[in-house]
Amino acid sequence: MLSNAHSQFEKIGHQLGAAQCLRSLGEIHMMQGRYSEAADMLSNAHSQFEKIGNQLGAAQCLRSLGDIHSMQGKYSEAADMLSNAHSQFEKIGNQLGAAQCLRRLGAIHMMQGRYSEAADMLSNAHSQFEKIGGQLGAAECLRSLGDIHSMQGRYSEAADMLSNAHSQFEKIGNQLGAAQCLRSLGDIHSMQCGYSEAADMLSNAHSQFEKIGNQLGAAQCLQRLGAIHMMQGRYSEAADMLSNAHSQFEKIGGQLGAAECLRSLGDIHSMQSRYSEAADMLSNAHSQFEKIGNQLGAAQCLQRLGDIHRMQGRYNEAADMLLGDIHSMQCRYSEAADMLSNAHSQFEKIGDQLGAAQCLQSLGDIHRMQGRYSEAADMLSNAHSQFEKIGNQLGA
Repeated sequence: MLSNAHSQFEKIGHQLGAAQCLRSLGEIHMMQGRYSEAADMLSNAHSQFEKIGNQLGAAQCLRSLGDIHSMQGKYSEAADMLSNAHSQFEKIGNQLGAAQCLRRLGAIHMMQGRYSEAADMLSNAHSQFEKIGGQLGAAECLRSLGDIHSMQGRYSEAADMLSNAHSQFEKIGNQLGAAQCLRSLGDIHSMQCGYSEAADMLSNAHSQFEKIGNQLGAAQCLQRLGAIHMMQGRYSEAADMLSNAHSQFEKIGGQLGAAECLRSLGDIHSMQSRYSEAADMLSNAHSQFEKIGNQLGAAQCLQRLGDIHRMQGRYNEAADMLLGDIHSMQCRYSEAADMLSNAHSQFEKIGDQLGAAQCLQSLGDIHRMQGRYSEAADMLSNAHSQFEKIGNQLGA
């Protein structure tokens, strides 16, 4: 219908109608995960809106193009477009559009592990949405703020915000938002080891995403269900789900999800002592995270690669000693320590307290295995304090 309408608008020389149809078609492609086609249509529509001096339409296209870049993990390009769109919305006095851009910019900071900046932007956007009666935007901000609390280990606050947001989404009939909240609540149950409840929520969310044709959301649920199987030691089922999710992410151009699946598959190989395969996958994932500018993911891969070197030092210790090749063992520890120190710095830089504490814990283990008990005690005590500070009882 929209394609037909676009042709008719072009036939009669109605430039505004033709541009609006192009934008709508681009957004439909975007929601279906067809990012390349969506970007072409939205770029075309943006040019047409600018040509006829329609600032609102041009700003809306920029905002949607920013969304596409964000969904593909291209955060720098996404932030540039959304900041530009935000300025244009403010210039024409469109409070709703400006608030929507703020919310999206906050989400980008969150995905990059910049939680403080993200929370500030999202709280600001939430206030603006409430001021103008934007129920959908306000619910989306609550959901994202709940996700931030969850990532920082504040599970009670996170669950309250997400449950509130879920109710608001259901009230206004937004199936996508409701499914996203269920997915996040499933994550919280998973982090608290409530695997049965988590699997139920994620399976429910997966069904809802598939029902509305949201391939990205469905793939993300598969990824999380795979992680639950992994945490329960069901490595075969986990690998199948994660491989399936990885294929779906690659199909729709979801670079972030694809990299996360590779990282998890690397973890599975590591847990099964297949260190060579694990290192290959984690190195691949690390490259992909760096390519899309995801500092958190890159740091986590470095941390895991460091742990693999450390574990290989532990298991090969006897062989190395028998061969008299003490240097080989020490080199592995040195490589591991370098990677973990690098990862620790990156975690601290982006404010990820959990990751920083885990790196300290691993570095403490390395010092202990090398007989440097004083340094090991200092690092492990520091890690213990940080785990307690963020309420992570497992690490403490």
